[in-house]
Amino acid sequence: MASLCRLCSLVLVLQLLHIYSLGVYGFKHQTGKNNVTSPTNGKLFPWNKMRLPDMVVPIQYDLCVHPNLTTVHFTGLERIEIFVRENTRFIVLHSKGLEITSAVLLPKDDLGSSKPGTQLQVLEHPAHEQIALQAPEVLTAGQRFLVVIEFHGRLADGFDGFYKSTYKTRDGETRIIATTDFEPTSARMAFPCFDEPSFKANFAIMIRRERKHIALSNMPKIKTIELEGGLLEDHFDVTVKMSTYLVAYIVCDFKSVQATTSSGIKVSIYASPDKWSQTHYALEAAVKLLEFYEKYFDITQFCY
Repeated sequence: MASLCRLCSLVLVLQLLHIYSLGVYGFKHQTGKNNVTSPTNGKLFPWNKMRLPDMVVPIQYDLCVHPNLTTVHFTGLERIEIFVRENTRFIVLHSKGLEITSAVLLPKDDLGSSKPGTQLQVLEHPAHEQIALQAPEVLTAGQRFLVVIEFHGRLADGFDGFYKSTYKTRDGETRIIATTDFEPTSARMAFPCFDEPSFKANFAIMIRRERKHIALSNMPKIKTIELEGGLLEDHFDVTVKMSTYLVAYIVCDFKSVQATTSSGIKVSIYASPDKWSQTHYALEAAVKLLEFYEKYFDITQFCY
């Protein structure tokens, strides 16, 4: 019996080794290289790992988003300042369910010039939720660039990414709001990004909206610009360096109540117009709790 068990174990090990060898051979035979894989668009993708390479890292995102709450679609324009750590022709980052319409590379120092940017070829690998932006020439280590990406997508029906939420008024009217939940890996559903916690960067958020709506984000609003067609564009202050999953914004028709702690911290509570009268208790409790923790931890400076 013992000999039979040992024989069965040996056969099982040999079968597993055979399957593994076929898998490795098949991958190498298909791509010809260990660092290339084939995405669904048929073009060779320059990265075969789930985790992003660190040859290029983000410094700051300037992100402008316009959600249309009637069509439940959104458009976006972002400028990512990147730093090249190693020579490469590819910028690999995350994107899920987004249509990339344009990707352009600009030297950081030529931002104010009239020179056209360099068009980047967009390669997609949906299985890994990644895209690769291919430059015509090698990006030299130590340089900074701006990657300008135009994209659009649809507000998600679930509760992650940039998604559509609804509520009903007292009259039974259904109203739509657009909000985000990026934790742990859903920022890539809202904008192309380096969607891993180690790729920390600053974020400057801009949101376009109708006049009947408001926009909120991580940081205080610093200005509002009126655009053609009656749209408004809210600009928010730049965040501290943080991971993509901490980015948050919302477009809605909520109303707010505000108060200030004894140390000057402004506290706001937002709710739908029908529920606005119920927010005062929450505001009172929030101010008291914040003041308590300010004293308990001896902290009077809070990040927004």
